[in-house]
Amino acid sequence: MKYIGFYNAPGAEFSRSSSLAATEKMDYICDVLCRLGNIVHIISPSWFIANTKAKYQRSKKVTLKEQKLLTLAPSFGEKTRLLRFTKISLSLIWLLWHIIVYTRKNEKILVYHSPWLSWPIRWAKRIRRLHIVLEVEELYADATPIGALLEIWEKKLLSAADSFLFSTEMLEKKIGKGKPCCIIYGRYQAADSIAHPPDDGKIHLLYAGIIDSNKKGAFNALESTRYLPANYVLHIVGFGEIDKLQERINQLKTTNKCRVVFDGQKRGDEYIRYAQSCHIGLSTQSMDGKYLGTSFPSKILSYLSMGLRVVSCHVECVNKSTIKNLVTYYYRDTPKAIADAIISIDLNKSFNAKLVIQRMDHEIASDINTLMLD
Repeated sequence: MKYIGFYNAPGAEFSRSSSLAATEKMDYICDVLCRLGNIVHIISPSWFIANTKAKYQRSKKVTLKEQKLLTLAPSFGEKTRLLRFTKISLSLIWLLWHIIVYTRKNEKILVYHSPWLSWPIRWAKRIRRLHIVLEVEELYADATPIGALLEIWEKKLLSAADSFLFSTEMLEKKIGKGKPCCIIYGRYQAADSIAHPPDDGKIHLLYAGIIDSNKKGAFNALESTRYLPANYVLHIVGFGEIDKLQERINQLKTTNKCRVVFDGQKRGDEYIRYAQSCHIGLSTQSMDGKYLGTSFPSKILSYLSMGLRVVSCHVECVNKSTIKNLVTYYYRDTPKAIADAIISIDLNKSFNAKLVIQRMDHEIASDINTLMLD
């Protein structure tokens, strides 16, 4: 089973164009396919990021695990706009060539949606008559300005798909056009319990993820602490505008009753242990983003998989999902509304989101089997 997407090997010597969230979602879908008895071959056109000091690296094949292979595009470091254009063009031309040479006519392949992949995927489909299963996590044109050319490419790639893996029901409604599809919000992997909140009489809150003053998630969580009593503690982990966040934390120290702690980045078991030491996870991005209509907030599933309650802004794609009753919503984008939603959660009530996540994992395996392998 071939899986096309921007992916880099864990611990790779050189950084390539890829996102952690996309890589984690691809890893989970690979695991599902492997459980179904497939050998999954990821084909990644990812190029070296800007200022990479490598001169040139040939295409290379890596065995990630027994049933999971990765082939990386050739790439090189660059310092000028012309060389950047050449580097990206090399990756896309290589991808087209690789698909044409190494696929069978009428073969079904899985593609992680990106406007950059539109041109090589559409031409490969035309030449090899491929069946394209397009995994769509969000619409790029809704999430960020991408330019007129990439917006056109995105629309053409969506039209070229024969079937879909969608991240939300809203995406199916918007672009599905009755084609075969299944819905997969994120990683349905319930984490083993390796930690518990401390018995210190405090209610521990967690915001984990990008620290960005545009999406405002960490900053909204931080501002809500102005309305929380002294028995709450907010823990923030992540990356991004750390200096700005730390400055605001210091400003609030003199007036806040609720304590705030920033602990940098956490990964792997360290992150799981840290998260499971909290009671409530916060998904508090700005409610103004157009992308919220179709993009499922992955951190909600992450929190639930580790047994946390979740507070989130009211997002239509979450409210219409199968996990809607596991989330506590706030409806106004204000610190007071967020704080009120947090305070409304009764930790003494029975709550076991992990069982729901486990059931969803079994169901999605069956759905993917039907979509990909029948």
